[in-house]
Amino acid sequence: MQVQRNTIAKLLSLQAGEEETVWLFVAYSLLMGAAGAVFFTATTSLFLINFDRTQMPLAFMASGSLVYILGQAVKGLRQRASFVRVNGYLLVFLLLSIGGLVLVGSSGANKWLYFMLFLWNRVFVFVNGITFWATAGRIFKLSQSKRLFSFISTGEVVASIFSYFSVPLLLKVLSTHDLLFICLFFLLLCVGLMAFIYRKFGERLALSPLAAASPETGPALADDSVNRKPYYRLLALLAFMPVFGLIYVEYLFTVLSKEIFPNKEVLASFLGIFFGICAVIELLIKSFLYNQLISTYSIRTGIILLPLGLAGSFALGAIYGTFYGATSLFFALMAVSRFLMSSVRKAISEPAFQVLFQPIPLAERTSLQSYIESVPKALGSLLPGLLLLLLTNVGFIDLVELSYLFLAIAVGWSVLAFRVQVGYRDMLQLAVLRSIRSADSADEASPETGPAEAGPTTATAFTFQEIETLVSSDQTEGRIRAAEALGRSDRYHAYKHLLTLLQDAEPKVRRAALEAAGQSGRSELWPSLLEHLRMPAYQEVAGSALCAIGEPVVPTLIRFFNQSQKVGELQIRVAGIIGEIGGETSLRFLRTTLNHPVLAVRHRVFNGLKRLRHRATVTERSHVLEQIDEQIALLVWVAAARLDLNALGESSPIARALCEEEKRVIPNLFNRLAVLYGDDRFDLISELLTHQVDDIREYVIELLTTTVPDEVKSDVLPLFTDMPLLEQVRRCSVNYPQQQLSVGQRLRDIINKDFNAISSQLKAVALLELPENDSADPTTLLVAHAIAPDEGVAETALYVLKQVNPARFAELVRQMQTDSERAAISRRVADGLEPEQLRLWPFIQSWYADKQPSYVH
Repeated sequence: MQVQRNTIAKLLSLQAGEEETVWLFVAYSLLMGAAGAVFFTATTSLFLINFDRTQMPLAFMASGSLVYILGQAVKGLRQRASFVRVNGYLLVFLLLSIGGLVLVGSSGANKWLYFMLFLWNRVFVFVNGITFWATAGRIFKLSQSKRLFSFISTGEVVASIFSYFSVPLLLKVLSTHDLLFICLFFLLLCVGLMAFIYRKFGERLALSPLAAASPETGPALADDSVNRKPYYRLLALLAFMPVFGLIYVEYLFTVLSKEIFPNKEVLASFLGIFFGICAVIELLIKSFLYNQLISTYSIRTGIILLPLGLAGSFALGAIYGTFYGATSLFFALMAVSRFLMSSVRKAISEPAFQVLFQPIPLAERTSLQSYIESVPKALGSLLPGLLLLLLTNVGFIDLVELSYLFLAIAVGWSVLAFRVQVGYRDMLQLAVLRSIRSADSADEASPETGPAEAGPTTATAFTFQEIETLVSSDQTEGRIRAAEALGRSDRYHAYKHLLTLLQDAEPKVRRAALEAAGQSGRSELWPSLLEHLRMPAYQEVAGSALCAIGEPVVPTLIRFFNQSQKVGELQIRVAGIIGEIGGETSLRFLRTTLNHPVLAVRHRVFNGLKRLRHRATVTERSHVLEQIDEQIALLVWVAAARLDLNALGESSPIARALCEEEKRVIPNLFNRLAVLYGDDRFDLISELLTHQVDDIREYVIELLTTTVPDEVKSDVLPLFTDMPLLEQVRRCSVNYPQQQLSVGQRLRDIINKDFNAISSQLKAVALLELPENDSADPTTLLVAHAIAPDEGVAETALYVLKQVNPARFAELVRQMQTDSERAAISRRVADGLEPEQLRLWPFIQSWYADKQPSYVH
């Protein structure tokens, strides 16, 4: 049974802990869908039989006006009552108003009563839009909304299928008017279920209607917010177009349907079967297509699919109608358009549209949703009704000419749908930045403190003769002052005294002299600065000094890079300095070093290219894509290693080391993406993903979804999408196959991984963890890594070897005496090296805070 439940959950894209909440919303949509389907079929049939085609536009105008008035009433309620109370009032109003109309109609048939009932179809949509979608938008997160918004409305589809197909059968024993009592029964159940949902999720839904606006977002949405904010204006237009299109297409479809099916029972049966078929197709789309479509091509596809489809069907209909008139095939093409408005709109466009609200702050989102339901959507009913009323009274305009007009509208709608994608991406970025500002507000509010700017006064406090005296002072502070003054001196011979201070035995003096050399910029000092780059104690300050000199020193740095005998940390540092300095010479060097054999050097090269806003040329694209592929493969390997080592626990040192390795690789991947596509957003995405900011992670991932181009999207997105690690590895294994290994095998795999690919810290942790988690003898592997090119890894391997096989360690120490460098490392370990004295221990000690290998004292 559990296996079956897991299979169903996987098929429906459900994750652990979501099932109960999702099924509550599915049940609600099931009941509301049944009520809506029966109500629509009955009221539409009754309206079409009692009124002619010229009165349909009047009905559309009246329904738009009714929704607008209702929207203004809701707006007033939002200012006085909570979100839950307003939604409860709306549901009760819907139930009582329809119940009253149905009971009045039972006492005697009146065609104007059927006119009112027909108008209430828009009220149905209005109330459901505010209660159902606004509630779901508060309960589900952004990533959940993308996966689940289409699925939670499948209940409505299933109910519609049964309801539509049941109408012909029910009409054999009931009248069309009696169907409305069935609708009332389902509405009553809806009210009860929504009351239960509000009690269950009361804390999440409890938000003061206007007071909740944060300082960053300002007050809740005002009347002119749609005009003030471009994205809100786009959403309003995008909400207006489907309603406008639905009314327009509905008019063409129902007029033609009435001509073909003049009997009301036959017409009701046809409508039931037609919309039942539409509902079946809608269910198939929701179940098997929507998630695949959105995950592969993003929300953009869900928004543009409907207008493009309508433009195509109307283009064919208009062309056919021009030559052959409004015949059966013309009706068939209008039926296709009505199918698109029913199935594609409900299954794809509406859930995608609801996701567009998620980056908006919660308080503004509620107000905006109410505004859109009451104003743009009301106008979507009013304006096409007015337009059709005017056009149908013009003698030379018939259904074919009306189809040409809507074709132009569909083309404009398509353009709007493409534009909203850009607005959505910008809103995601704003949501991310707003969250960052909110998190950092406390830090920004605190006063900044720093060292007093005493430099200039120090420089002018001494004559040059006094500075020369201070250079040979016995006091460290005096020599530091001399270095600071020499850095600001314009005397020609000042550099000679700095050269003296650059050889000072006191590290503080040397650092001050290095900073002064960078400030001075004299070329005579550059060789000494480059020499200090070789010294670990002075690398950072020497690099900062070279960066301070700027572009003049770049040619010298390039020669130094090319002449370096030891490829490794030195070249990595020089490449980073050149990228930091920038300029045309630096850019030319970085471009020529794009394919450097050392991966760490390439990382610095791409970081520099990104800083210089370089976009890969046509000839560079293939090389950059190849390196992107390399970084993706490494991230997939890290994910597979984490999966295999899950048995050791998420807090184990190796698990933490793998997480750190992932954070190290992510910026390298996004630097290459930024260079390939020239998009600065990758830098922000990389930083936020690396720092694991949970509160905004979903917005960041969605921003990534809208930013990554299609050619790499299928490879990149699974690594960051909200899904279990096993599923990530499974999806990526199509292009990056991985082995499933035991704990011991995976640790050995990490140790044997190319030094060029992973960090020495990860290898060191794997070496320390190996003896406790692998039954096989590790001696051979440890001996091999005792002569590794990385001294930190070699020292760690020797340290572990000494613990697990002292005899082999002693033998290896004797063999290493001929190599001075290795001999020094081995003697250091043999002399009783403590774990905190390991070269790599400062980088990994935090991962051993809770647990250490048994041989680590």
